[in-house]
Amino acid sequence: MTPSDNQQLESYVPVYDVVPERWEDARPFIVEQLKRIANAVNLREIGWFLDEELLSGKAFIPGVNDVADGGTSQQYRSVLRKVINFGSLPNAALKTVPHGITVDNNFTLVFMGAYATDPVNFIGIPLPFASPTLNQNILLNMDVNNVRIQTSLNYSQFTRCYVIIEYLQEV
Repeated sequence: MTPSDNQQLESYVPVYDVVPERWEDARPFIVEQLKRIANAVNLREIGWFLDEELLSGKAFIPGVNDVADGGTSQQYRSVLRKVINFGSLPNAALKTVPHGITVDNNFTLVFMGAYATDPVNFIGIPLPFASPTLNQNILLNMDVNNVRIQTSLNYSQFTRCYVIIEYLQEV
């Protein structure tokens, strides 16, 4: 792959040291550089992990080109993020917690993961959790209304669990 000066798909703020001296030449150059800077800043991942729906700062590949919508579906789609405070992991059971996300024909899951902490023994685990010992596995999924975590053993000592869901709300 050959490098390119095209920054359309890059998220780094460009560095420029040569600006045309004449204002007539400099003005379009400066406008273009400000557009590149704005795009680079706007397309970074946002560091907020909140319990409400918010833009993650990520852009997803364009959707289906629909002539009926004027072709706007060929624009990059915004990725939304929501964090669910799941509380304690269950004791060899299925536990569900409402997520409050609209799941319909426009919903597409992009990422879902969770992290659980045992604050007494100072242990943290990622979810889903895969183990060579089958009964130690922890299943993480979601349905239309809830985030669901299924355990086969007692993991209730993991009293802090946060599920991070990133998704699209447009096809």
